[in-house]
Amino acid sequence: MLHLVHRSWPYHGGAERYVLEHALASRRWGHESTVLTTDAWDMSWMVSRRGRHLEPGRLVHRGVEIVRFGVCHPPLQNLLRGLLIRLAPGGPDRYCYPNPFLPSMARWLRRSRGWGFVHANALPSLLYMGWRHARREGAGMAAVPHANVGEPHRGTKAVRYFEGAAGKVLRDSSFVVAQSGFEAGIYRDMGVPDERVLVLGSGIDPDELRGAEPAREALGLSGEVVLGLTAHCRDKGSIDLLAASRELWRQGSGHTLVLAGPIMPDMEQELADVAGELPSGRLVVTGYLDREDRLAWLASCDILALPSRLDCFGIVLLEAWFMGKPVVGCYSGAMPDLVRDGSRGFVVPFGDRRTLAHRLEVLLRSPGLRRGMGERGRRMVMSDHTWRAVTDRFYSRLAECGQP
Repeated sequence: MLHLVHRSWPYHGGAERYVLEHALASRRWGHESTVLTTDAWDMSWMVSRRGRHLEPGRLVHRGVEIVRFGVCHPPLQNLLRGLLIRLAPGGPDRYCYPNPFLPSMARWLRRSRGWGFVHANALPSLLYMGWRHARREGAGMAAVPHANVGEPHRGTKAVRYFEGAAGKVLRDSSFVVAQSGFEAGIYRDMGVPDERVLVLGSGIDPDELRGAEPAREALGLSGEVVLGLTAHCRDKGSIDLLAASRELWRQGSGHTLVLAGPIMPDMEQELADVAGELPSGRLVVTGYLDREDRLAWLASCDILALPSRLDCFGIVLLEAWFMGKPVVGCYSGAMPDLVRDGSRGFVVPFGDRRTLAHRLEVLLRSPGLRRGMGERGRRMVMSDHTWRAVTDRFYSRLAECGQP
């Protein structure tokens, strides 16, 4: 099994965790796994010399080999991208922004032999390189675009998300994994037969989450806590979440808003612009968190808010539900299917700050409603969205394909 993804362990993120769990589960099904990834830590490193990165090289994590390749940063990068998109094989897929330049990974794939199955994820460049390698080797392939194409009724045009050879890559794959019915419909519209689309979703490890303890006193929290746990930027809904909280504070709400996770440049600017208008002690900004601290914040919050149009699934929703928390999501990706507005939480249109503020206010004023939504979410997670259940569905489909 050869898995391709843009970042991997020790980085914690949705697609990154998804791929690692499938690599770990492969041994249970009698396979061995190698993960190919980049040296990027911050996404900014993918397209510039700004941001943190790791050392390229090899390591073994829990029996899975991870091979990390250095991102190349050529001079006049944007000009070079334009030329390569027009002239290079697979140019629109390999070089469109924000795909990284990865000549060392491409060389490795050209020399490598013997893989029975390719599991290519997220970036068009990785889907393309995985597809080329699978074709050359006569191997099967699962394509997992993790497509963030917005809301069903206000989606970005899929043709702009899937340019170049992407349609052929998906149609040629043994099967294509979607995170939601909405995403699956996009692939069917691109000509992928219905029987080769697997709506899979993501999962959680209950054993990992059971030890999480609330740490409200140690964290200095009082009153109700609304938690945003993501890489904060406009498209993740963080600016809208801050604006909704500011409106509630003006109305007398005593809740605390916690923005946990990396702060992107547009969010940094927003925080600087409104710093003088925020009530004292009502906003907490943490920066990047390790796994233990993430779990402490999740256990300590009352509501998890992810009004994002960029999350095709949102594993953090599952984590919050496991801990009995209600969620507020966005009409984007898998969230409408998962949340079922009014059942396990609420969903709001992206950018609709008034509705977001109202749904938060309803939950802040109703402890019983919060408990009921959180409990319904927990039952759903334990039934359908543990990592074992998710990966078993994947490998069962792979076995049906006769691969590897």
